[in-house]
Amino acid sequence: MAQWLNASRFTAKTPKNEISLALQSLSLELHGDPSCVPKEDEVKGALLCTVGLCGEAQLQVKWCQLCVLALNRVKCTFSAGELNECTSFILDVCKATNYVYHSVEALGALLYDTDLNVLDCLDMLVGEGGELHRLILGSAPEREVQHLALRCLNNMLNSVVDEVFVMPLVQTLCTLVESRLHGDNLNRARLRAGVTKCLQTVTRHNRSQYLMETILNVIKGMIFEEGAGPSPAISFESMSLDELNLSDFSESGQSRYSQPRVRNKKGKGKRRTADSFADNTRQRGEQNRNPRHADRAPLQRPQQSEQQSWRRKPDQSSQQPNVRTQGKPPQPRTTQQPPSKKGTPVDTKIPIGSPAAAIKSEVVVSTSESEYSESDTEEGLHSKVLAVKFRTRLASLQTLQQCVTTIHKSRMYSVWSAFLPSDTNYGLLPVIGREQNMKCRIAGLGALANLIESCRHYFVAADYRQGNETGAFTPFSRTLASDLTGLHKELVGQVSGCPVTVLPHHLQCISVLVSHTPFSKLPPGIISKILNVCREYMRADNGQLKVQAAALNLLCTCLTIETPFLEVGEWLTRHSEVFGDCVTHLRAGTHQKECLQITCQILRFYFNPLIDRWKEVSEVGKFTLESSPSDPMVQNMALLVLEELGRALAAQTEMPDSKLELSEVLEHWLGILSGVVVPILQDESSQMMPGACDIISTIGNKVFSSFEVHTQRLIMTLLLALTNPNVPATSSACRCLGVLVMYPCIRDDLLFVADTANAIISALESTDSSDRTLILRVSWSLGNLSDTLVVNKGNNPSFVSDFSDLLLGRLLDVSLKSADSNDKVKSNIVRALGNLLRFMKQSTYDKVHFKDYVTRSIECLLRASTSGMMKTRWNACHALMNSLQNPVISPLDADWAPLLFETLTSVIVHCKNFKVRINATLALGQPSSRACYGAHFTKVWTTVVILLGDEPSAPGSMAGYTEKLRIQLILLLCHMMCFHGEGDRTMMTSSLARLSAASIAQCSDSSTSDKLTEKEVALVTHARAVVKELQPEFVVAMEMLSPRQLPDDDAAFKTGLITANS
Repeated sequence: MAQWLNASRFTAKTPKNEISLALQSLSLELHGDPSCVPKEDEVKGALLCTVGLCGEAQLQVKWCQLCVLALNRVKCTFSAGELNECTSFILDVCKATNYVYHSVEALGALLYDTDLNVLDCLDMLVGEGGELHRLILGSAPEREVQHLALRCLNNMLNSVVDEVFVMPLVQTLCTLVESRLHGDNLNRARLRAGVTKCLQTVTRHNRSQYLMETILNVIKGMIFEEGAGPSPAISFESMSLDELNLSDFSESGQSRYSQPRVRNKKGKGKRRTADSFADNTRQRGEQNRNPRHADRAPLQRPQQSEQQSWRRKPDQSSQQPNVRTQGKPPQPRTTQQPPSKKGTPVDTKIPIGSPAAAIKSEVVVSTSESEYSESDTEEGLHSKVLAVKFRTRLASLQTLQQCVTTIHKSRMYSVWSAFLPSDTNYGLLPVIGREQNMKCRIAGLGALANLIESCRHYFVAADYRQGNETGAFTPFSRTLASDLTGLHKELVGQVSGCPVTVLPHHLQCISVLVSHTPFSKLPPGIISKILNVCREYMRADNGQLKVQAAALNLLCTCLTIETPFLEVGEWLTRHSEVFGDCVTHLRAGTHQKECLQITCQILRFYFNPLIDRWKEVSEVGKFTLESSPSDPMVQNMALLVLEELGRALAAQTEMPDSKLELSEVLEHWLGILSGVVVPILQDESSQMMPGACDIISTIGNKVFSSFEVHTQRLIMTLLLALTNPNVPATSSACRCLGVLVMYPCIRDDLLFVADTANAIISALESTDSSDRTLILRVSWSLGNLSDTLVVNKGNNPSFVSDFSDLLLGRLLDVSLKSADSNDKVKSNIVRALGNLLRFMKQSTYDKVHFKDYVTRSIECLLRASTSGMMKTRWNACHALMNSLQNPVISPLDADWAPLLFETLTSVIVHCKNFKVRINATLALGQPSSRACYGAHFTKVWTTVVILLGDEPSAPGSMAGYTEKLRIQLILLLCHMMCFHGEGDRTMMTSSLARLSAASIAQCSDSSTSDKLTEKEVALVTHARAVVKELQPEFVVAMEMLSPRQLPDDDAAFKTGLITANS
């Protein structure tokens, strides 16, 4: 190490020969002794002290060699000034001497993993017309220097993200590709590989749409020229991203943008022979001999193998404040062997993990007269060319994969039509199908999957039923459907010849396509072919675990499309052995997660094919639960299978023509409760409590009512005990109680309903507002509890009198406190408030604090009806209707009455959602007397009449909602006619006169005549007599709404009015 210290003490007075000997000895020391690892300060001192002393060409070359060798061993951190000094020196060397190779190599080593924004000479280096541009696009660039400059540029592009520098660099790379690359196949392939790696680096750090357009043009040519298919010309002026289309190619594969190629007549369509390949190689070696080599200084660059020491920047740019990031120095490499006499490349061993091993240089340095060694046969050169082309295609496909995730979705269809044209002989799919390199094939499948994912928003418009293939015009929807159908056909067709190593990725790509395909709009039979592929490769006797897992995941994706899908159900009916294969995997302990997920999907959407094997499903679920105690995910999925089975059995038992025996289902549930659910719920440390509670919630009323009383009490007691906030299953237990409380067999049990109410109140009061899952489930249970109270009020009057006012007040209080939560919780809270107000009896309302609860609740509902998501508004309007149905909650002389009518009138006029407007109209029709409307009678009446005359017909799916709204508006008028006074006749007559005959006919479409209930018909029938005196034309509307002949007398009206209000 003394030599490093001596070198750091050199000054301007030090003799040149001493500096030369010192630099040479330090280089030899690093070259020969792998254990020689100097310290960082020693390396920096030697380089910085000698950089200004090397004025001669030989000293400059030796300094560059020492810089490369030292920085490959030690990771140094240079300041901005030190980095600028060294970079400026190297650039001067590069311009002034013939030893460009060494200077470029030193530049790459110095700027590796460096923040280039601190360089003062950055514009001279990578700016337009900079040194790297000159080295890459020189008039006669030296090949090794050109390749080395490309790799240096690739490393620098990780740090240079400013478009001012990136754009000229990308244009330089495109110019290099566009130019007719002279030389042999190996040199041309290596240049294309270097360009592709640089473009791949650009896509990782830049998102400019123009850059993506330019890079896609280049990458498209790389993929199709290096792989299968024709080679399109790259013309950036004439081709933009919107013009990329492979349909520009004729049947011969030539692009209209490209020039015809001149081929040898005898060798047309064939590879060159070994003799011609060798002759061309010798000729190029003679032509490219550099005459400057003879005049070079004695110190020449050392010969290195294809694994030259070179440092490449990693994918992520440095974020450290220093110019060079800190890190552990790489391990020293072994001694480089001397070159052979014939000039063949020598393999230099570089330890794995070092920066030199990150990039293996493709430069082959030779001292013989020929460019290649005489020992390189045509077979060896051909294998090298193929290897470089494989790397080029791999980088191109990876770049495409990155580009499609960056381009804006509005421009993705141009990319889709370019790489996946309608003509299946060209495009990305043939490249994948004919690719011999497995890595390239996997990368192509990844690019295709990303392309499908980025274009998924177009697929919803696909519909093969639109238009006609033989017509003059083909709709876009049919074109999309044709493209998707062809893509499915090609991908499924390639499965049979797909290698085992690629098959999992191929099936995964099909899975991505299936998940975004609207199969109901495509020709039938596509999904059946995919399911046949799944059945073939998911079998346990296949032997390939990765292939089995991919096939099972693909099957699970097929089971979740547009559920339930008729074609999938028919296929499962014909191939019931699919479930048998899943059972085989589960019992063998392989692919348990995938098989359990498939079983869940079949039980959820396609239970009929498994209805004869439901007992086997139960046994498999319990077996998997017991055999996997160490895998919580598998256990939870097994519980999910039992939950879906319970839900399917409950739906079947409620059907009148059920194929299941209730005794067998009851026996199943008793076994599940005693063997699975109860032991889990009694174990306080079990993490499966939520799943066990979810299983209980699927029992169903018919089975639960068949349980003995002690079993029912056991279930209710366990669930109530789990509502303690300290238990992890609180949310699931509250949700399960919300399901049980609505069962007809126990909903009138006052004690159970009261216990459930207390548990819900306790959970809401002690719940942290940040626990959204818990508060959402508890609020949903509160809404179900309030529904039960309303049902019991109509069926069991004694239940209302026995229900505690204190408990009702607590329910109202906790609901009002939770009303400020997010919209999902609020939609349940407003539902509960409306039901609780409807449940309130007169003696309860007479208490002072309950009147305050009513006022606050009405105001809360009115606020919710005008803000938040539409479901919350709809529930709020429905809750107002529920509240006003209670005679106790009357707007007569209420402080909130003006706000009520003003808000509801504004909602039916201005809200864009028809369901909200319909429910607001229903709420306005609930007051039972003219006095309840008060001074707002005229405004409500006028608003409704104007809406009936001005409301336009909604197209498409909204037409049904428009019709329902008109019906409710007419019924509201009929309701208000029944309460009009003598002073209202003039106003009502003048307002009805605004309705033209066409508007009345439109409001009274005959298609609505059968959609009224008996109560509504009675209401309209009585109002007919009233309106005869006001506006005879309006009778036509009511007659069309009420075609049935009912007696037009007061008794019929009163009966209809009472039932309608109830």
